[in-house]
Amino acid sequence: MKKKIALVALMLVLLAVPAFSATFGGTTREDSVGVGLNLGTNTGVALRFGFGDFDVLANVGFDILDAFNGEFKVAGDAAVSWNYYTIDGGRALEFPLTFGVGANVAIDFSNDVSTDLSVIFPFGIEYNFAQLNPDVPITVYFRLAPGFYILQASKVGVDFDMAVYLGAIWNF
Repeated sequence: MKKKIALVALMLVLLAVPAFSATFGGTTREDSVGVGLNLGTNTGVALRFGFGDFDVLANVGFDILDAFNGEFKVAGDAAVSWNYYTIDGGRALEFPLTFGVGANVAIDFSNDVSTDLSVIFPFGIEYNFAQLNPDVPITVYFRLAPGFYILQASKVGVDFDMAVYLGAIWNF
């Protein structure tokens, strides 16, 4: 029964993605690229690709949060993200609130090699320093990404997943 619910939820999300991209915009300009450092679930390289209506976010690195449990995981994720509201603090202090949908893959090399696959729904807040000074095209962000496992330790099943991101990206 859980597998059917997860499959229906995934199908609804995939159907909703085109509708959201027409309604909300991304936070970066079209045809832009950003590279930076991501800390948290996938500590490593952060990437952002701006498409105007939406942004594609990606992280590749080590799952540092599971390292405290003695696990060694190489992980990567990708998500489509939209700006659904901007907090206007005045004087070039705008903080976009973002949400998205994506997937997270982790390969655990601790004991036996196993794979995790989950669907994630990242939401967060960011700030672009270029608002104050165009010579500083850096965006900082904080995101939480609840989701659910489809594959955990190479076994099919549905379970809760949570990812946490804190990082900075240099926008080109």
